[in-house]
Amino acid sequence: MRPLVTPDEMRRADEEAIAAGTPAHVLMERAGYAVARAVLREATGRYGKKVAVVCGQGNNGGDGFAAARVLHREGLRVVCCTTFDPEDAKGPAKVHLDLLRQTGCPVVPFERRHLDCDVIVDAVFGTGFRGQAEGEAREALEAVARVVPDASETPPPRLISVDVPSAGMVPAHVTVALGAEKLQTFFRKGDRPMEVVVADIGIPVREARVFVVESADVYDSIPRVAPGDHKTSHGVVVVMAGSDRTTGAALLVARAAERMGAGYVTLASTPRVIDAANQALPEALKATVVQREVLGPAVLDELAAPLDRADAVALGPGLGTGIDQTQLVERAVAELQHPLVLDADALNALAGRTEVLAGRDWPLVLTPHAAEMARLLGVDIADVLHDRVATAIEAAERFGCTVILKGHNTLVAAPAGETAGSGGAATASVIPVGGPELATAGTGDVLTGAIAAVLARGGAPLDATVAACYVHGVAGAVAAERVGPIGVVAWDVCEALPEAIRRLRSTYADGHVTDEG
Repeated sequence: MRPLVTPDEMRRADEEAIAAGTPAHVLMERAGYAVARAVLREATGRYGKKVAVVCGQGNNGGDGFAAARVLHREGLRVVCCTTFDPEDAKGPAKVHLDLLRQTGCPVVPFERRHLDCDVIVDAVFGTGFRGQAEGEAREALEAVARVVPDASETPPPRLISVDVPSAGMVPAHVTVALGAEKLQTFFRKGDRPMEVVVADIGIPVREARVFVVESADVYDSIPRVAPGDHKTSHGVVVVMAGSDRTTGAALLVARAAERMGAGYVTLASTPRVIDAANQALPEALKATVVQREVLGPAVLDELAAPLDRADAVALGPGLGTGIDQTQLVERAVAELQHPLVLDADALNALAGRTEVLAGRDWPLVLTPHAAEMARLLGVDIADVLHDRVATAIEAAERFGCTVILKGHNTLVAAPAGETAGSGGAATASVIPVGGPELATAGTGDVLTGAIAAVLARGGAPLDATVAACYVHGVAGAVAAERVGPIGVVAWDVCEALPEAIRRLRSTYADGHVTDEG
């Protein structure tokens, strides 16, 4: 997994690297070379190419001075524009400013006319900046922000930011992240495409709480087949979902578990759901649990035999809300000795009574979207959306289980101690796949079934959950390829799960990239 670091985490990593024997000015030199490489790529050449390096006061500006020197020596026409009095430069930034001046590269106060160039380097503010930009720095950043998307420029200059886009004000085309990508950059990319290049400059990041999941990370956890496999070796899933008023959600959960590779799936529900399942899911086992419209706590007694054989249980979608459903959820959490996935109405049943989650010894996965998370935590939805990462981590810590916060860049949070390199703290893993094609009713039910299927195969709950979320995101893209970006429905995503698994497995077959396909 690739870490996403906060300013404090990066500062500690910097300090550790320097304490281990790498001087700050050497790290700055390496940063300058990394930025220069990005500039050369974006400039598509050297001869006659003009570059404006806009530098602020501090280490970010020092990185800019180092980059300007490298580019000047490479033969580009470089001007270094400062947004502060250069005589105030200190420490390693002053070292590199002095070295830059020795090359004869112009170092001048910022003026708008210098932005008439091929590439602009934004080296004004780094990760340690707080508050609002002011004075000359603000004027420079506003000028850069106006020039870069200006169609009157032919073509407009390319913009490269050093470490982070300064103060969040400039629309960088490329950000060169030094040591590790910054949390603030990842979640503030907005609608404009921005490439992030992570440059290894010799600063090991040993502790982080947020990670981006990459396809190689899920390879060992996604379903596979082997000679000698049988139905039960692929996992047995029991789905308790649906009601006579809501039949579709239960079918989606069960179908997703099947398509995710579960060997047996038993759907336990009300008569109308089972009638629908007899037509749509011939492979699934069915259990009509009560001659009532909703499921209640007695379901667990009626399902004693299927539950005894189960490896994982999915509970919640389509249950509806009421006393019966609430008692079912509370009893399931307290009594079921299986990995348990709770979604939708099971989460609504827990709102205001999450204390029932305490003390559960068996793996538990909660799968809320933002509104459900707000109800679980007893906060406004605006509080959830304000900082999704902090919210997901808080929920994992409070409830002591794996928690998914669904949405763009779905988050999977785990309690303390479950992720290496976290310093023993609770963590969040970002699922970077899954686009707007998943923004349709029922895809959350698909995810619930997929998670249950992977959990049923064994392995760590966090790894299984992350893998299922990743496959689900890829399946959305596969479905969009098949039917087009408009009109994808949840059933399409179900049916795309096997192809998503195939793509991920074939890409890393035998530990080597063999097929992107």
